[in-house]
Amino acid sequence: MQQDDSERSDFQGKVHSSPTYSSPTYSSPSVRHRKVHHQPPPRTSQIPNLPPLRKRPSVPAQPLSRKWWSSSPQETTIIVLLIVIIMLLLHRPTELGYTDGIRGGSNTKNQFQGASFWNPGKTLEVKTLYETSFARFQIHKVKAGKNVIDDWLWCDEMDHVNVLVQESKTGKFVIFRQTKYGNPGPPTLAVVGGMVEPGETPLEAARRELMEELQLESTDWVSMGQYRAAVNRGGGYTHTFLAKNAAVAADHNIKVKGQADLERQDIVKCTQEELLQYVLDGKFGEIKWTATVALSLLRLRSGLSLNGL
Repeated sequence: MQQDDSERSDFQGKVHSSPTYSSPTYSSPSVRHRKVHHQPPPRTSQIPNLPPLRKRPSVPAQPLSRKWWSSSPQETTIIVLLIVIIMLLLHRPTELGYTDGIRGGSNTKNQFQGASFWNPGKTLEVKTLYETSFARFQIHKVKAGKNVIDDWLWCDEMDHVNVLVQESKTGKFVIFRQTKYGNPGPPTLAVVGGMVEPGETPLEAARRELMEELQLESTDWVSMGQYRAAVNRGGGYTHTFLAKNAAVAADHNIKVKGQADLERQDIVKCTQEELLQYVLDGKFGEIKWTATVALSLLRLRSGLSLNGL
């Protein structure tokens, strides 16, 4: 009994030491088995030996979006690879730096069928932009004196033949009046012409075109020479011919080997004087046609020897 009273006295002394709460009054001497309800925890300042609160280090605010050049090296590598893959998917492969002019012999639909141009000592690199079976567009890297030009535009085309035809019976010249997509306006005069197909010589192509377009043949051919269409941009070579004493071909069932002309052509027959006037009046709508006719007339009118082929 005395022990219980001393314990109760000690407990009440601890409760009275709190500056905020008063000690409860107990009616029963047995305090040990009583539960105290709703007693709030002591203040932090009264808890001895607590470590001081550490301030959380401040973290700089990150921007909402980062520039690609501020990414890590790994992220930059992935971005570059993705760009390269997209470019390869969107563009056809290009050929770089072939070292000689090799005539293409493939029958692939979209592969250029003509010769590759390379100027030794001046052509440094070639990049193909686009090509079809009869034309190819490229960017050349060219050495011009002490300078290097990186963006020299070049266009390869299949070589062409142009033929001025003279009939054997009448001595008149046979030409066309026709329209062309690249020559807007009224129809102009033209001569027989077309592309040199793979495996053909220029003379073989000229004979074939004469047969396909007029169903004529000739055994008296004169070459007026070959000329570059555009010396700084390509365009292939034009081979010019005069076909004398042309007569109706024995075989009229002509199968077109090359691409047929899709635009209207009307046959025109004229004398040598009329033909000369047509040239002087600029009636031929293309420089290659004009050159072929003019060269033939000069050769005929000069009385120079016409070397047959």
